[in-house]
Amino acid sequence: MAYDVEYTDEFESWWNELRVREQRSVTAVVNNLKERGPNLKKQYSSSVRSSRHGHMRELRVQSGRRPIRIFYAFDPRRTAILLIGEHKRHPERFYREYVARADAIYDEHLGELRRERVLESETRESR
Repeated sequence: MAYDVEYTDEFESWWNELRVREQRSVTAVVNNLKERGPNLKKQYSSSVRSSRHGHMRELRVQSGRRPIRIFYAFDPRRTAILLIGEHKRHPERFYREYVARADAIYDEHLGELRRERVLESETRESR
């Protein structure tokens, strides 16, 4: 079974700044996510305990000798949402900053899904 993977504007902006080699490394791990979904092996994905969202995860990418982390979550549609990525430097500061950003971006995503569902239900009711 293939899983759907989407990304945010924040992720896209970050992606556009990556070198081609880094993009290839990220693409390889994202393709694994598409194939395996929530069953992706720990070497490629791990939970993010400091997140407000109990199901927040990080993709673990290695490009050259530089670790890259991409925060993501499976939303209520069971679609993986790539929230934000960054080169991992200074682990304590890195997680404090980027988990907070990922939480905020995911909150916004969930709000958009709620608004879309409200609009869909209103459209059905008006028919």
